[in-house]
Amino acid sequence: MVRLFAGLAIPREILPDIEAARGGVESAHWQRDDQLHLTLAFIGEVPRKTAREVEDALAGIYFDPFELALQGVGMFGKPGQPKTLWLGVENRNPLIFLHEKIVNALDRIDVETERRKFKPHVTVARFRRRASARIGDWLTNNEVLHSRSVPVDHFTLFSSERTSEGSFYRVEAEVYAAGYCYAEDYENWDSPDWQHGLMA
Repeated sequence: MVRLFAGLAIPREILPDIEAARGGVESAHWQRDDQLHLTLAFIGEVPRKTAREVEDALAGIYFDPFELALQGVGMFGKPGQPKTLWLGVENRNPLIFLHEKIVNALDRIDVETERRKFKPHVTVARFRRRASARIGDWLTNNEVLHSRSVPVDHFTLFSSERTSEGSFYRVEAEVYAAGYCYAEDYENWDSPDWQHGLMA
């Protein structure tokens, strides 16, 4: 079985623009550089045979390249008991359009994706269950966050592995706007050689 999701790796050019937002809240578990990503569609655990079908379905997606800039911050959870802290995006429309294309492509091969309302964001911190945290100052201090704009010409099919040190992600395939798909060797999916750095 392989745990999959489609998303965007966060380019290294943006990291300096968001570094100040990764701190300032006690009990938060801040995401490493190699954990930062924007999920376009969460697929979950599938057999390797199905993973091949997912790759083929995604390879048929065409989309127009677009610009990505991160803007603003927010939280999921309850006041005083947040689950995650996240960064928003400046222009959601291209991401929503791409999300819909991915979901529709996977629907055609009867592969289900997470169905909650899609809200483009980049998680920067997570909290343990029922952890208490005061995040008011963090929200206020970072509400004006705005990263530089970077071009996006592909999205990525990631596999993920949960460990005691957090999740590690591996690039399995990259789907380019023009329809070109570069895939890793699926025969190595069970290899312990997990990437600790994303291809940005």
